Amino acid sequence: MQASMERFFGGSPATVILKLAIASLIIGITLSFFGLDPANIYDAMLRLGDWISSLGLDTLKQVVRYIALGAVIVVPIWILVRVLSLLGSDRRSK
Repeated sequence: MQASMERFFGGSPATVILKLAIASLIIGITLSFFGLDPANIYDAMLRLGDWISSLGLDTLKQVVRYIALGAVIVVPIWILVRVLSLLGSDRRSK
């Protein structure tokens, strides 16, 4: 169990957690110096997500609709062709 934990963490779990805490402290102090706080970063991430979704999700939704519309025709025809080819191969093998 210890070996799998070390493999997951990339070393001793206690050492890795200590390194992550020190790195987080240094980054936190640096970001605080520039006037950032977790709420600002969270709000910025939400705005970024909204901006990204406004760029292309409408187009993606339209593409999915076109695929579904085409699949209504294509999939039944494909199934019919497969069934007929299986029936035809049974007749040929006899």
